Amino acid sequence: MFRIALKSVLARKGRMLLSSLGVIASCTFLCGVFVFGDTIQGSFDRLFANAYANVDTVVRSSNSIEGDFGDDARDRISSSLADEIRSVPGVAEVQPDVQSFARVSTSDDKPVGIDGPPKFGGVYSGSENSPWALAEGSAPENGGQVVIDRKSAQTAKIDIGDTVNVTAAGGVRSFEVVGIATFAGNDTSGGASWALFDLATAEEFVIGTAGQVDSILVAGDGSVSEEDLRDAVQSKLSGETVEVLTGTEIIEESQSAIAEGFKFFTTFLTIFAGIATFVGCFIIYNVFKISAAQRLRENALLRAVGARSSQVVKAQMVEAVAVGVLGGLLGFVGGIALATVIIALLTAIGFAPSDSSLSIQFDTFVWTMVVGLVVTLVCAVLPALRAGRTPPLAAMRDVSVDRSGSSRRRLIVGAVSVLVSILGVTLGLTSDTTWLVPGVLGLFVALIAFAPLIVTPLALALVPPLRAIRGVTGEVAARNAARSPERTALTAAALGICLALLVGVSTLGTSIVASFRSTVGEQFRGDISVSTSDQGSGGGLPTTLVDELTPLPEVGDVVAFGGAPVRLTINGTPEDSLIVTVNADAAENLIEFTFTGQGWDAVRDNSVVVPEDFAADNSLEVGDTIGAGFLDGTTTDLTIVGLFDSATVDSVVADRSLLADVQTIRFDVQILATAAPGTSVDEARDAIAAVAKTYPTAKVQTRDEFIDSQIDQLGGFLNFIYALLGMSVFIAVLGIVLTLLLSVYERRRELGLVRAVGMTRSQVRSSVRWESIVTALLGAVIGVVLGLTLGWIVVQALKDQGLNTFDFSAVSVLAFSIGAIVFAVVAAWLPARKAAKADILQAIATT
Repeated sequence: MFRIALKSVLARKGRMLLSSLGVIASCTFLCGVFVFGDTIQGSFDRLFANAYANVDTVVRSSNSIEGDFGDDARDRISSSLADEIRSVPGVAEVQPDVQSFARVSTSDDKPVGIDGPPKFGGVYSGSENSPWALAEGSAPENGGQVVIDRKSAQTAKIDIGDTVNVTAAGGVRSFEVVGIATFAGNDTSGGASWALFDLATAEEFVIGTAGQVDSILVAGDGSVSEEDLRDAVQSKLSGETVEVLTGTEIIEESQSAIAEGFKFFTTFLTIFAGIATFVGCFIIYNVFKISAAQRLRENALLRAVGARSSQVVKAQMVEAVAVGVLGGLLGFVGGIALATVIIALLTAIGFAPSDSSLSIQFDTFVWTMVVGLVVTLVCAVLPALRAGRTPPLAAMRDVSVDRSGSSRRRLIVGAVSVLVSILGVTLGLTSDTTWLVPGVLGLFVALIAFAPLIVTPLALALVPPLRAIRGVTGEVAARNAARSPERTALTAAALGICLALLVGVSTLGTSIVASFRSTVGEQFRGDISVSTSDQGSGGGLPTTLVDELTPLPEVGDVVAFGGAPVRLTINGTPEDSLIVTVNADAAENLIEFTFTGQGWDAVRDNSVVVPEDFAADNSLEVGDTIGAGFLDGTTTDLTIVGLFDSATVDSVVADRSLLADVQTIRFDVQILATAAPGTSVDEARDAIAAVAKTYPTAKVQTRDEFIDSQIDQLGGFLNFIYALLGMSVFIAVLGIVLTLLLSVYERRRELGLVRAVGMTRSQVRSSVRWESIVTALLGAVIGVVLGLTLGWIVVQALKDQGLNTFDFSAVSVLAFSIGAIVFAVVAAWLPARKAAKADILQAIATT
């Protein structure tokens, strides 16, 4: 039986390749994600290994506060420690180093680089042990000169001798570009932009405090090991709040930090790869079901000559193994190609290191093959069992009958799934959100179970309108869809799930926009906003800007939002967080919070207000005291004078005066202002813009313009999600093609008969196309209903996070539905053409 099954597979290579397409598409996305992750990680591993190849020891502050995605905040150390380190036996060279925010802008105030990658200021030492090396020009010699990375120079077309503006903790200054440098042989360090100064300028301008650096790099003379040199330096600095790492340890830490930073992105892609695989399961199952139905007579002959039911099942599974292996292999090749495209796109926009040669691990190959094989075998089990259970004489019939549209088992499973879904969603929204998982899964199971039960009546309901539109071909199309409810339902469900995800994401985005407009309208009353996109790089607006705007006669109240890393001690438990600062004396007229206890007039020095949710989570009340420790070692007690309800602020809010004596780099992330009485918003905006023009990274906008810009950023993120979902849509459309192709083959006698009695080729093509449209319409109905339901569930689940408005875009829903129908028409082109070209005599032949 094994030889028979293998010969059957080899005799039908076209069918096997056709059956493998769903597996190939699913494995391609999955493999692409793995290869992409390995490539990016490998590139950064090599980058930092080369960068710190000549560094034996790194000295830095031991005071740090944990941040998100491996981006911890750390205190500075005195650069004078370098002199003490030089006296340690085994030390050959000591380099004080700086790595803090600095944003380069061209002479016409256009910021260099895109939003996202970090913007750093550092030190160019000219040492052979430094990762930086000049590609052009010379090293900076005074406070008016700067060296920039080659990537920034190429992107912004900056040459030696040009003037650039740099925004850092010390404000905004102009510098002459005297050199262009590479980082460990790359154009830059992982997409970041760099401004490199002499040590004194880096201390005073980038950090803002002379005599302070971020770290000290030590190169040994080779007489002692890294570990011994580390211990000797640590012993020398035993009285300081520093930690000393070996070069190997700092390499591993840098590599781990990058891995943590990319973990979210790769996990995000993996989720969508899972979605694509889930959609592919529908297609794979459908293909095997149709394929098994087409071989009823072949299987009957095997049973008639003595093959047992189990042997028929095994023969089907042999074919499934062949399909899974072929799909996994071709998916692996396709995944490599997909990863190449993704990395090329990231490199083009500056998110990837210069050296991004593909890293293809054996584990990736194994996982791709395992997933392809397992998914295929799981999807093939039920069709194989059905083929084995078919009685020989019944299988001799030339047609198969699909009775799934009247299955009591499906009805029971669907009803139970609906109950589980209702219970899970109800408990998830009222108590623990974990219950949403079985609730949503129950929704999908109910869809799969009920779909064949509702397909027949829905398809038959389309008979009259299609007869009116396309005559007999329209009626034939609708009846063909109704005749095979399970096949039609699964094909429509695959497309419907993709459409549901698109509609769900669109609904979530529209709800976020509506909630954002509502929240901003209720809580922030400023006429004008001054913002920046640099907060994601650890920077922002220099704190001097708000002081320049406050005395303007055209401006009324001005509030600046800033912050600093802090370690809060709540009920004896330390918690790393970010404290939000405002100038509270002006906040009352600009920030509309509803307070329990005292409000803005009581927020001074160590008196703070906290969100109600924050207080509830930490069992805090008005009058309670929490400890606060900052990076420079400063500690203080904060007294809670009020609680407020806000969906936009989730941490402690204090007055700016709290940080007056704290040694930390401070930036403002946004400034809100009102127009002075008797002054129009446009006049106030122009006055603010005139001052802010000396700050190249500042964006001056009216309140509506600011809201629209934030919404535009959300739109870009949603478009990225739509692009990822496009892979799943492609698989669903591929499913329509495969289903129709196999359906045309299955109905070859029927097509020959209708051609024999007078149906033209164009009518045959039309009937196949309209059958595809019927399937797409059913998928659209499923997708819209399911998508709106999922969107509503997510919005309700995130209500405590500020998502207080459920809304959806009818235009987007309609566009997605029309798109599904258009795709269906395109998908039907090849099957329709194949059906119309069928030879009449050959099609109706019985031998």
